[in-house]
Order: sequence, then structure tokens, then C-alpha cells
Amino acid sequence: MKTAMLKKQGFTLIEIIIVVVILGILAAIALPALTANIGKAAAAEAFQVGSSYVQAVNRCLADESAGVAVTNAMMANCTSFVQVRMTNPAGALPANFASFTPALAGTTITLTATPNVKNGIVAADTILFAFNGLTGAVTKTCNGAFAKMCK
Repeated sequence: MKTAMLKKQGFTLIEIIIVVVILGILAAIALPALTANIGKAAAAEAFQVGSSYVQAVNRCLADESAGVAVTNAMMANCTSFVQVRMTNPAGALPANFASFTPALAGTTITLTATPNVKNGIVAADTILFAFNGLTGAVTKTCNGAFAKMCK
């Protein structure tokens, strides 16, 4: 008699379900950490772009003022010079940011990085750089999800 027991091969349905559940749990743990790191990386890049912009304006002011007090006109000249010479700040930002807007008021320029609304980041999560052309002081203000970046 040639009745041989065939050896079963493969996985049972229960084994496959257990593996899928374990992979789902691991993904649920890893995904929030990954999106948080994406936001931090984007913020770090925004810091780098903002700092480069402020340094370029500062160098221009040092050349233009030549030891005299910085005027509104000097600040306007340097700001427009930097905007033309430097890659458009908005174009230099990471994909997570919608805009990087410079605003000139007298001898102070304020740069605002506004993020795209995704990955847990909302429109109120902004990074602001305020550069005072008279004193050379740079103030960084981080709001919302980026609050820890300015410490």
C-alpha cells in the first residue's frame, strides 16, 4: 500500500494574521516618529536658509554703511540686493514649507517661514527671523511644533 502522508507546506491563516498584526503595530509605533523627524529636518533647513539670508544682508550692510549708521535706504538696498543675488528664499526652502517671506520695516527685516499643512504641522507653526540692521541683532521666534527649535 502506497498511502503516504503528504507533508503539509506553507503557513496557516492564523500565522499569517499574527504576522500582519505585528507589522501593523510596528508601523503604528514608527510612523509618528518618522513624521516628527521630517518636520524637524524641514525646520532645520529653514533655519539654515534664514540664517544665510540674514548673514548676506548683514555683510551687505557692513559694506554699504562703511562705519556710519545704517539708514532705511541702506537696509532697503541690501534687502533687494540679497533677494536678487540669493536664490529666492522660498525656492530654497524644503518641500514642507509653503513660503518664506521677507518683510522690511525701517531698519528691521523679518523673515517668516510658513509650513505646508501636513505631517502634523499646522499653519500656526512658523519660524520668524528678525534682523535689526542698526544693532546687528537677530531674534528667532519659533511657534507651535517648532517651539523647541529656538531654544
